[in-house]
Amino acid sequence: MKKTYTLLILLFLAASLFAQQTFMSNQYIFNPMTINPAYTGTKQWTSVNLLYSAPWTGLEGAPNTQSVSIEGATRSNMGLGLQLINDNIGAESRQAFWANYSYILNINESLKLSMGLAAGVSYFSLDGRKLISESIDDPSIPLTRVNSMRFDPKMGLFLYSERFYAGLSVTDMLGSLIESPDGFVAKQERHYYFTTGYVFDLGDEVKAKPSILIREDFKAMTNIDVTTHFLFKNTFWIGASYRFGANLFTDQSLDNSLRMRDALIFMTQWNVNPSWVIGYAYTHSLTALSTFAGHEIMLDYTFPRKVDTRMKTPRFF
Repeated sequence: MKKTYTLLILLFLAASLFAQQTFMSNQYIFNPMTINPAYTGTKQWTSVNLLYSAPWTGLEGAPNTQSVSIEGATRSNMGLGLQLINDNIGAESRQAFWANYSYILNINESLKLSMGLAAGVSYFSLDGRKLISESIDDPSIPLTRVNSMRFDPKMGLFLYSERFYAGLSVTDMLGSLIESPDGFVAKQERHYYFTTGYVFDLGDEVKAKPSILIREDFKAMTNIDVTTHFLFKNTFWIGASYRFGANLFTDQSLDNSLRMRDALIFMTQWNVNPSWVIGYAYTHSLTALSTFAGHEIMLDYTFPRKVDTRMKTPRFF
């Protein structure tokens, strides 16, 4: 039991030191609004997305996250969205809410540029009763629950066509400027995301979608996801991601050997009908936590259009 709580403390400290506090879904590629507010409304129909994520299943105090998001287009050039997240890791928890707005410009007949902003609030809690210290009077561990609330804006750009997309976004924009008065709740580091992908035809019934995500905070190693999905008969998606770290902007002398190989992620998604989509992701860690598997379940519902309830062409992202 003592080893378990020691691991919890190490996990919490690692989140603070390496600034990997921001939750990111493994299935972000099917709901990019979670990392880029400019995606809001680009599908031109209204959808609700539910997600449950549990990495390192079986490890006491491991992270678990639930999120709900809704987004749609009020006009052909304007999108609105809402997102709620409940995130827990060990003794720390976070509840967050964002309201998203996007404005969409037509670059040409096939290419569009969306500009997005999100205004939100994050509420952090740290329950010192769940942490164990050898010193009863350890000033670095609170004796009870401590809380902190922060304004939490995001912004982004999203360039896209029917088959191509590229996005650039910033989250936790004010994180490094705001600290809790008692210092117990860790600062949120600003995170930058770059995403891009393209859909190719591999025949009449099969499409391939390679993509890449780069996540950077200029404090720890750069996180990179290299992903390929295959779509069969416009109904079933099957894909995999390789997530790893790279010393692109950090000190090359830093010992980040455990972060050089993060995880392999296997994903599938089923377009049940024009309204319902079910997704699942399995994560196999390539670090010291490799014995604990990760699971993520996604449920997405698209409201039928009043004029035409059929989805004439599926959205590939």
